[in-house]
Amino acid sequence: MNRFKQLIPITAAASTLAFSAQAQLVQSDFNIDTEGWTTADNGGVAPVLIAGSLTQQDTGPGQMAFVAPAAFLGDKVAAYRGTLSFDISTSKFPFAPSNPSVQITGTTTQGPLSLELKLAPPMPAHAFNDYTIIFSESKPWNVVGQARSPSALEFKEVLSSLTEIRITCDSDADPGDYYWLDNVTMNAATVRVFILAGQSNMSGCDDVRNVDPIWQLPIDRHMFYWDDQDPNPGFLSLTTGSSTASCASSAPEFFFGPELGFGAEIAELYPHDRIAIIKYAVGGTNLYSQWTTPDNEFPDGGPMWNELLDTLTAAFGELGALNHDYTIEAFLWMQGESDGDRRFRARDYDEKLTAFIAEIRAFLGEPEMPFILGRVRDAGQEHIEDVRIAQVTVADADPWACWFDTDDLNFLPDGIHYDEPGMLILGQRFAERLYVFLEPRGDVNRDGVADVDDLYDWTQNPVDLNCDGVADQADMDIVVEAVRSGE
Repeated sequence: MNRFKQLIPITAAASTLAFSAQAQLVQSDFNIDTEGWTTADNGGVAPVLIAGSLTQQDTGPGQMAFVAPAAFLGDKVAAYRGTLSFDISTSKFPFAPSNPSVQITGTTTQGPLSLELKLAPPMPAHAFNDYTIIFSESKPWNVVGQARSPSALEFKEVLSSLTEIRITCDSDADPGDYYWLDNVTMNAATVRVFILAGQSNMSGCDDVRNVDPIWQLPIDRHMFYWDDQDPNPGFLSLTTGSSTASCASSAPEFFFGPELGFGAEIAELYPHDRIAIIKYAVGGTNLYSQWTTPDNEFPDGGPMWNELLDTLTAAFGELGALNHDYTIEAFLWMQGESDGDRRFRARDYDEKLTAFIAEIRAFLGEPEMPFILGRVRDAGQEHIEDVRIAQVTVADADPWACWFDTDDLNFLPDGIHYDEPGMLILGQRFAERLYVFLEPRGDVNRDGVADVDDLYDWTQNPVDLNCDGVADQADMDIVVEAVRSGE
């Protein structure tokens, strides 16, 4: 029997900074036996193994499905935004009017829930057709019996307690046809990891109750891990409550940093991907002695540097325990105010920051990891201008670093921490700077191609594509050149 590999009805396409193969959770290749697979709605006929493929003959005009064994069931939440791939074939041509589909059932907080995804029929008879589907609410899954799409939370709950997976091959065709199933593989999602670090303007001194209530809703599709929790619950949905700054002590569950605005933008940039945000930030800390990497004066490195490494190690271990492969996409840095208080700190900021960037890339094994920093606003520290100059100098000298301005963001009454609207914008600007590192350059709307639509989008919402701190004619020229190159 031939293999036909052109038909892939559900797949994901997105720009990437790094690539990693998906982690396989479970597989059935049927090389030895049926591996516990059964059938449903086909008169109780058991499948058999023929030529290394699971096979059954249709006994009537009704529905016929292959049902997955226990190895594919239970807690498979790691497959959220991952894939299920398989090959199916039929002896009948044309396959229509049958309506193949995949249906998954699990237990949620509201009770049992079944989700269904319709498949394109396999076209050639006696040829295997390869399918890859994505476990994501952003794909055309429907809640069975409710004529609606599932939420991200519902999808994750179903996958965390799977009770049935059935691959329906036939629902209307005549009896007597044969159907084959082969190479069924469930893969965990490959997670895009973003790391956030710094002092109090990264930690967050902002109360979500002072902005639109929509920001109080968790982003369930994102995985969020932060420090200073005892015991640490691991990855949770992205929401408020991660600030460890003293300014948030009155009601810490409502306080947030740039992760909210950043997370919302990243969800738009990568609509089909799993995102993990790892945050370690401590208010009032300086780069000179606390975030410093090991040097002659501080041979063991600063306490914040070592805590950062411990946090990252723990978070990556948690990802591994969840069977996730991951790619490290970028490191976001919001720090420097405390180094502006003293001349000796400000004087060494450029050297310390250069070493910090080099060492964190070395620790992560990512020599070209994008490093994005927000240039601190002058809050009256005596030597803050030296820090600001150093931040720009270091970022401009590094082809994989980028800086942006925060001078237009308003402060809270304390005169040093950004207010709630400013904090949301701060997160959004971190996300915008990722455009600098994404190919193709000039693809402003991130549809995979640089064309006239991007030129129009840029004129409506200018983006700093060359990372010089301002969106101007030079950035528009990048879009124009990209459009011309693609013609």
